[in-house]
Amino acid sequence: MGFVVNFPTECRSSCYSLDVRGPIAVIRFSGDIYELGTSLSAKETLLSSMHSLNASPEVKVLLILNSPGVLDDENYMRFIRNAIAAKASGADRHIQSAPYSGNPLQFDRLKNTFNQFICKILSFRKLVIVGFEGDVAPPFFGASLVADYRFGTDEMTFQPSHLKLGIIPGGGLGFTLPRFVGHMKARDLLFSKKPTSASDLFRLGLLDGRFPEDKFQDECIKIANELAAMPRWAVEGVKAVINTYAPDLMNFLEYEDMTSECLIASKHHTRG
Repeated sequence: MGFVVNFPTECRSSCYSLDVRGPIAVIRFSGDIYELGTSLSAKETLLSSMHSLNASPEVKVLLILNSPGVLDDENYMRFIRNAIAAKASGADRHIQSAPYSGNPLQFDRLKNTFNQFICKILSFRKLVIVGFEGDVAPPFFGASLVADYRFGTDEMTFQPSHLKLGIIPGGGLGFTLPRFVGHMKARDLLFSKKPTSASDLFRLGLLDGRFPEDKFQDECIKIANELAAMPRWAVEGVKAVINTYAPDLMNFLEYEDMTSECLIASKHHTRG
């Protein structure tokens, strides 16, 4: 049964949209992306959509984009500060109706969502392209490093939100970043209080290209269409042999979660 029969070619939610344009599936994050980390139904719908796209013989490339501001430093820090405060408050963890801004489960749910999204990208048999617009907080950039290609606008920056919050970067960055740039450069990037520009990310090999904002989406779609012409079996075969690190990354994500829990508990114990 074909893709068009099994899966709608358009989908809209409060935090993302999905459009299928021939061989290209475009997921664009917008609105309150943190709903994906706190609403089980929103998360499951997205992951189910990605599963269907992966199984579709018509879809050759998945392009993931974001509206400017959605992944930025300010929104991420606001969410994390509220999440950590709620987790440390000792509130009833069984209150499922609580708004996520005060739900003590929200921090754990967000970590789980990041991990599941990373695993879904890593297991995707088609090519995955990530295109960043605006400022990008650490775990979002970390998730992109398991994709096949990454692009950014000229104005895009990687933000050191983790240093401002006093937490680990998240998104598997401690594992993937040294694989790209080596231990010393990864250390320098993650300990730097200054944002890293798109030009520097490109120079380091962390972006495959950068484009002006007004041409960015068109350029990403153009590249996606060019890549969609590659033979399916060649794509799957190459991805299989260059992504052999997947089991190690899965183990690292568990270690990352444990480290995060210990760090947050230690911080609040010290303050107490």
